[in-house]
Amino acid sequence: MKIGILILCFQEMYAQDLENIAKQKPFAITGSLDIRGIGYSASGIAARRSPFMYIISGSPTVSLYGIAIPLSFTYSEQDRSFRQPFNQFGMSPTYKWATAHVGFRNVSFLPYTLAGYTMLGAGVELNPKKFRFGFMAGRLNRATTVDTTTGAVQPYSFSRFGYAAKIGYGTEENHFDLSFLSAKDREKDFKGDLATSQVRPAANVVVGGDLKLMIVKKIFVFADVGISVYTRDFNSSMAISTDSLKVLNTLNKLIKLNGTSEYYVAYSGGVGYKEKNFGLKLAYKYVDPDFQSMGAYFFQNDIKNFTISPTFNALKGKLRLMGSLGLQQDNTKQQKQATTKRVIGLLNLSYDVNEKFGVDANYTNFSSNSEPTVALVQNKYLLTQTTSNISVNPRLVLANVNTTNVFLLSYNVSNLVDVNDETKITNNINSSVALLNHNITLNKIALTIMSGVNYTTNKLADQTIDNMGFTLGASKGFLKNKLQVSSSNSYIISKLPQGNNTIINLGGNVAYQPFPKHRFSLRVNSLSNKPDEEVSGGAGRFSEFTGEFGYTLSF
Repeated sequence: MKIGILILCFQEMYAQDLENIAKQKPFAITGSLDIRGIGYSASGIAARRSPFMYIISGSPTVSLYGIAIPLSFTYSEQDRSFRQPFNQFGMSPTYKWATAHVGFRNVSFLPYTLAGYTMLGAGVELNPKKFRFGFMAGRLNRATTVDTTTGAVQPYSFSRFGYAAKIGYGTEENHFDLSFLSAKDREKDFKGDLATSQVRPAANVVVGGDLKLMIVKKIFVFADVGISVYTRDFNSSMAISTDSLKVLNTLNKLIKLNGTSEYYVAYSGGVGYKEKNFGLKLAYKYVDPDFQSMGAYFFQNDIKNFTISPTFNALKGKLRLMGSLGLQQDNTKQQKQATTKRVIGLLNLSYDVNEKFGVDANYTNFSSNSEPTVALVQNKYLLTQTTSNISVNPRLVLANVNTTNVFLLSYNVSNLVDVNDETKITNNINSSVALLNHNITLNKIALTIMSGVNYTTNKLADQTIDNMGFTLGASKGFLKNKLQVSSSNSYIISKLPQGNNTIINLGGNVAYQPFPKHRFSLRVNSLSNKPDEEVSGGAGRFSEFTGEFGYTLSF
């Protein structure tokens, strides 16, 4: 039996106000310790887990003068494919208008520069009155020699270091900010052969700006812009001339430019109107193909879109409506064989008729159309389709001294319609989901009974798949709610082209808390999968049983 240990100490440490530090305890520790033993058996299939396993986990939080350091750990006999322990700590103490960042921090300056990327380093944010200043420097990436997704033992990435700064003036409603990011891979931490490796050291410089301005009391404008210069291999021998333009000479002092260097532009902006019961926003967004910043994890690139988004409240807030309609397309640089254009529509409606009854409704519609930009593109490779979804969810609550009844009804229809004559036969999909849930609580004896029925159908090009399910459960408190007993059960019938299949899932839970800091729990679950005998001949039938006992200590 293999034993694996995984210690996880990856937690955020929230900003601590140093003005009140003298009032805090010098040292305190709180948290919980959880011990669980799990038994498992299977019949008809190979076991999907060991017959018995245990897990010991904890989440202690150490406080030093009010500065919280949350930790977590897990010890288990489960085999781990990657068992390298790692620790990540960070804190952001605050004093009046100054905040310091130390350790692993997720700091955001502007959307296109430093935007929530985890950095190991140090920084500061200063906000005296309307002045807005920030600086952060440290490691953005650590060199790894094992690709944990494939298990390949070969160089995977460089260590990456950088710094970012922000300066601005204003408030959240009216401000103007500028931000700068510079980051670069470090070669000396690379443990592979740099001469033969396909992974190349890169460098990046990004300049960004952000604006929000209230023109008059109810009208505002907003804008974001980012310009990124990215060198994919700063050791490349492909040279470019920087003498012809002053801007290239300036950039060459900030980042090494060569034949692998490219620059990208992204910007968004718009105008809005907002009052108590009505709002309207017009927005435009453009992002170059392959736009990237080393201070952000992901960008949806090669797009430009225009959206209009109204909001509306009526009947003293009982009726709420929010919508959006937009036009979007890719191939902004005409580099692809076809351009995809999309129409995006969204409508959310919520109406509280009275205290007992209300309804929520949602509608979305996405239409895509590909237009060729070169002469020879076969029609079957061009996308022309519409995806729509509509859902209606009425709700009813009937409450009195003795009982509380909650009824929830939901109906959802989704359609993918391919209007391309050469592909529509195989690509059309229609899905419908309907469910009705009822919860009744007998208030005086603290008994709740849950029941429900659901039906799902999926119509594909050559087959239809139907599922019908029934659920029944209950929960009850005893001994002044120190003892909680519950059960959750389901019965599902699937109608497939090759035959029917039945799944029965039975579960029960017992939790007992004799003292405020001690809790015992027991969970049992049984799963039975039964395809039709005449179709499967007995093959595919199996059952599983899981039992779990746990103890939790809070401190």
